[in-house]
Amino acid sequence: MLKNIKSLFLLTALLIGTPYTWAVTSASSNEIKAFCKDLSKKLRTIKYQGCLDLGLQISTSQSVEGRPLTYREYIPETIESVPKRPKGRILFLSGIHGDEYSSISITYLWMLAMLKHPESTGQHWLFLPLANPDGLLGQKPATRMNARGVDLNRNFPSPDWEQLALPYWERFYRKNKRRYPGPAPASEPETQWLVKTIERFKPDAIISVHAPYGLIDYDGPEHATPDSIGSLKHKELGTYPGSLGRYAGEYLNVPVLTLELHAAGTMPTEKEIYNIWQDIEKWAELKLKRKETDF
Repeated sequence: MLKNIKSLFLLTALLIGTPYTWAVTSASSNEIKAFCKDLSKKLRTIKYQGCLDLGLQISTSQSVEGRPLTYREYIPETIESVPKRPKGRILFLSGIHGDEYSSISITYLWMLAMLKHPESTGQHWLFLPLANPDGLLGQKPATRMNARGVDLNRNFPSPDWEQLALPYWERFYRKNKRRYPGPAPASEPETQWLVKTIERFKPDAIISVHAPYGLIDYDGPEHATPDSIGSLKHKELGTYPGSLGRYAGEYLNVPVLTLELHAAGTMPTEKEIYNIWQDIEKWAELKLKRKETDF
């Protein structure tokens, strides 16, 4: 599939030390092998060897059921051994809802393209390709929620969580189990890991992939509001108590770009995959305000 994508999609980067810098042990290597085996069995787009080739790293945090929470970091390639200063730091996360297969698969393809090709991106990327491994791999069928039945995208510790999250769930969602925000803000280990990652990485923007509404949602400072990404048009959906948009976009004032693919179980076309990524790069280049900090 990737062979036919246009040359502008040939993105690469080099693996560097992460904000946390954990050593890779033989035990974690075995965990990655088991993780990639399970992932490739679940999603036909993801190949076992391709997953291994990504060089995924394992965080010190785990999911409720003890599955690894993985990450992969990329920066622009160096020139003549002199590090190139990235234009921005972007946190990219997918699979926060375990039943949104396309969001996980498309992230895998983008990461593989970055790894395999020599042309660098201008951004510093931190990918969290599967934020809810129990929802995808531990349930049959896969579920939106984690292993404790919590919607992780309603579990972020926004300042209004304790006052509004549960009443909102009871009144507007009529206690829909798929949107249960949990017993307390950041009660889940997966949410705690995401919050810690945001605090440590200090992203200039966050991109989150979902499905199946077929649009772009945006939360955060007005200067980074997108027009369109690929065929996805901008439409404000609003935020909810405990959502990533309310926590990071409104409370932390970090641009949060949410890509809602058209279908949860069907991948976009190859052309659309390319167009989406090209437009993400353009958005990051044109819309993000740069911080005068050293990397």
